[in-house]
Amino acid sequence: MFFGGFPGGGFPGMDGGDGFPGMGGKGRGKKDVDTEAFYKLLDVDKNASGPDIKKAYRKLAIKHHPDKGGDPETFKEITKAYEVLSDENKRKLYDQYGEEGVESGGGGSDPTDIFDMVFGGGGGRRRGGGAGGAKRKGKDVVHPMDVTLEQLYNGHTKKLAINRTVIDQKVGVKECDACDGRGVVIQVMRMGNMIQQMQQQCTKCGGSGKIYKTKKEKEILEVFVDRGAPDLNKVVFYAKADEQPGYEAGDVQFVLQEKEHTVFKRNKADLTVQKNITLLEALTGFTMEITHLDGRKLLVKSAPGEVICPPKNVEADWEVFDEMESAGQDVATCTYSDPAKLKEVCLQKGFNGFVLDKESNKAIFRELTRDEFLSKKKKKAGMKLFVVPDPELLAAGRMRKCVKGEGMPVFKNPMLKGNLFIELTIDFPKSISEDAAKQLRKMLPGPDPMQVPDEEDEHFEHHYVVDMDPVTSEKEHAAAYEDDEDDERRAGMGGGQGVQCAQQ
Repeated sequence: MFFGGFPGGGFPGMDGGDGFPGMGGKGRGKKDVDTEAFYKLLDVDKNASGPDIKKAYRKLAIKHHPDKGGDPETFKEITKAYEVLSDENKRKLYDQYGEEGVESGGGGSDPTDIFDMVFGGGGGRRRGGGAGGAKRKGKDVVHPMDVTLEQLYNGHTKKLAINRTVIDQKVGVKECDACDGRGVVIQVMRMGNMIQQMQQQCTKCGGSGKIYKTKKEKEILEVFVDRGAPDLNKVVFYAKADEQPGYEAGDVQFVLQEKEHTVFKRNKADLTVQKNITLLEALTGFTMEITHLDGRKLLVKSAPGEVICPPKNVEADWEVFDEMESAGQDVATCTYSDPAKLKEVCLQKGFNGFVLDKESNKAIFRELTRDEFLSKKKKKAGMKLFVVPDPELLAAGRMRKCVKGEGMPVFKNPMLKGNLFIELTIDFPKSISEDAAKQLRKMLPGPDPMQVPDEEDEHFEHHYVVDMDPVTSEKEHAAAYEDDEDDERRAGMGGGQGVQCAQQ
């Protein structure tokens, strides 16, 4: 608040002069709100989907987990970012008002609060109070909690101790006498014939407007893991975080982090196990034992008379993006011009995609998941991005059998269960004796006699096939083709009879 006249006449900020922030003059203007920090923490785009955000958090959580030598503060930051961006309502608030908007429940600051802060106005309004005097919520506390697949299958209860800061009720909460509960004090300054009042945070109460004492309190919480609970599911204990005057205590959240299993792979309510069978079992049937997550032993058999063989004519299209690439850690490179062979190598080595330099035919394989290849793609002239097909399409080409009703309990409906899938791989013998081969020819259907070549025909050259990687083969003679451009330039120069072409 000002008393006395203003040089030049008029009210600062009302006539284009040097006014206060947000009042129309040349002040600092509206406070910038950071709505990108959480996205940068998780290394995702602002338009990233829910599954992309979940996968990004999962990767970072494993990397920065304190139990794995990570920084606890970094882990808390990325967990907080995931907590906000994984919640549709919180994400909307964050995208509009930033972190402060999420913590206050949306909307940002009331314009009258800003006015009071600048001019020292009163009206009995309290800092921290919203419309109708409702309390704002304090910060939530998030703890990671590792759980095994067995615990998620059977259900699990774990007792955990937490230490929280609570208000000492014996002392109580009193209004600060230094600032009369406002949280700010007014400092009067004289400047010539003008008196200026400036507002500063109260040093006695730290700006809270309250005088109180706190104490540490230990509490034992029983964390119950529901049967079939999904990865990153939250178990919430409401209002169990630290207390502070004028705020409702935040929640304590335990985020379940599913540990990788050595035998079973989970996809929501379905389980998958990989098993090898012999060629004999593929032809005549198999019987195998599977120990389930609850200790039961399952005896699994193939249908009588069924021959196990790979599906036929299953094709899945790669996703190809011209003039694009995806940034990531290079794990291998090679020079090869045939994309079909590069795709084959990519699948053999377990890569999820590659970038091809169209001019040099240099293929770059990167350590990215399929989703990362797609989410991180960007324009790059002269490059071509190849991404492996959708896993669901590739799965159609696998030898897969199902044991119905032996998957995970369905979340929130554990009386129902998903399915147990068995991915089969046939172990072929490295060689067989000639006698065994003759017996097999008698028992198994042979080729069309009309298409069997006569081995005694003297016009045939006889060869035996061997195993060979096409990229390795290409490298054997790569040096001969490195200077082919120079050879082309020399071909038309003096010293020889050049080929003359004429257009008609």
